[in-house]
Amino acid sequence: MGEIDLLDLITGLVGGLALFLLGIQQLTRALQNVTSDRLRIMLVRLSGTPLRGAVSGTLTAGLIQSSTATVVLIIGFVVAGAMTLVPAVGVVLGANLGTTLTIQLIAFDVTRFALLMVAAGFAVSSIKRLDAFRSPGRIVMGLGLVFFGMDVMAGAVAPMQEHPFIAELLSDTSAIAIGLFAGAALTAIVQSSSATSGIVVVLASQGLVDLEVGIAILMGASIGHCVTPMIAGFGTARSGLRVAVVHAAVNTAGVGVAVWLIPQLADLAVWMSPSHEGLSGTAQQAAETPRQLANAYTVFKLGMLVVFLPFSRLIAHAVERLVPDRADDDRPGARYIDDDVLDTPDVALELSRRELGHLGGEVVEMLDAAMPTVLHGSEEALLELEEHDRRIDAIHAELLHYLGHIGGHEISDRQSDELLRSIAIANDLETIGDVIQTNLVQVGRRRLRDGVVPSEPTTEAVGAFHALIADRLRTTVQAIADGDRSLAQEIVDSKPLVEEQRLEIGSHLVERLRADAPNRVRSYEREVEVISHLQRISALTRHIARMMVTDRPRPTIG
Repeated sequence: MGEIDLLDLITGLVGGLALFLLGIQQLTRALQNVTSDRLRIMLVRLSGTPLRGAVSGTLTAGLIQSSTATVVLIIGFVVAGAMTLVPAVGVVLGANLGTTLTIQLIAFDVTRFALLMVAAGFAVSSIKRLDAFRSPGRIVMGLGLVFFGMDVMAGAVAPMQEHPFIAELLSDTSAIAIGLFAGAALTAIVQSSSATSGIVVVLASQGLVDLEVGIAILMGASIGHCVTPMIAGFGTARSGLRVAVVHAAVNTAGVGVAVWLIPQLADLAVWMSPSHEGLSGTAQQAAETPRQLANAYTVFKLGMLVVFLPFSRLIAHAVERLVPDRADDDRPGARYIDDDVLDTPDVALELSRRELGHLGGEVVEMLDAAMPTVLHGSEEALLELEEHDRRIDAIHAELLHYLGHIGGHEISDRQSDELLRSIAIANDLETIGDVIQTNLVQVGRRRLRDGVVPSEPTTEAVGAFHALIADRLRTTVQAIADGDRSLAQEIVDSKPLVEEQRLEIGSHLVERLRADAPNRVRSYEREVEVISHLQRISALTRHIARMMVTDRPRPTIG
């Protein structure tokens, strides 16, 4: 019986785990590049009920192989108001089931092809003439790295088979509680339940883990991988935290019930998995246990979905009472962006788009308040309008900083275009705030200085033009929040309507200039200035809409 080389064991496990995680990361990013736009539409539009949410959550997590990314994305949707908590419960349950595809894949014994997959995937993704196959090539390369990492870990732990004490310790069914804790701790540390699944499958493939202990470790991983969504939830409004709490609650409750049924679950997994009658002892266990673990884990997650889904509304209401709203949910500054998802550019870009909607909403609110304040407001009201622009500037600065961090990661051409589009839109929205703060507020101050009192007909005419411009901006912001390019195109096409109304109000102001009224010339000057600044806001609004329908946008400087 040889001695275990501790250095070889540690370096093999750590190095193999690093390769495995690198492969998972590569695989997830490549899958997101291929499916991102469709997934966004599916998650929001197909999640109207808990059942539909479960279907979309299963498909999304299955396609991108990350329940964590899916849950974090849902946090952004719920905070933004694009989804309510009830269907979000279904999405969370479906995402848990969708990621069991990972362990189903790694349970196959294909490690002999790992390096071939890495080489083939790298070759395809590196040839410039094969741009269309870049993402599929990276998917193959990611899978190859996953399997190669498992092969390295398997080689590192193979000598442990020769030590009955170690094998007995890992296979002892009384160690279920330890396995549960170990799975939760390891997953919380590496922030990847897939990594824990890979390690368990590797140990099982060497005959070192009993089926029931392996199931316990996987159940522990279900609790441990709640950490990242909880961190993301604490960084958002209370509505986002509720999604994270739902995720943690259903996973913990599911494990709390299923842990007592591990023997029955193990028997079911043995029954539904292929057997190797020609083998015996450790060899048979090593050949059969990986697939049994994969099937047991899938049945466990499916059982959670079946049990909890009918109670989605009850779960949502309970969590809403547990995590009530609070006054600081409307705190100034950015609301949706989250540094914890920067390693997943598609999720980060989605949260950025929601933050653009938040920024746009602040600008719309400022524009709504601008006209009555500029035409009739006091100096105190004008100061409040200026203060509103400081809130807009703060959101804009945080958002640009966040977008800069996204750009620092490896992103696809499509993600780069979306990043540039977000920068351009953010700058234009901030510029609209500056036009109100710098130009329109100054018009209001000159009105006070000159003692100008706009007449009722002029107030109505200017107000009508302002209402048109504000409505166009409101519609554009809605298009940003919903990602609705057709709505943005309507704004682009509405230029003639704005020009027609501008000419009408111009004629009205010329007629009013002839009226016998005090300060008529100064009134006319102030009114023309207001129309000019509103027209500039209209042009900026149209530019934002045009950015949304442009395939290759370029950033502007606000």
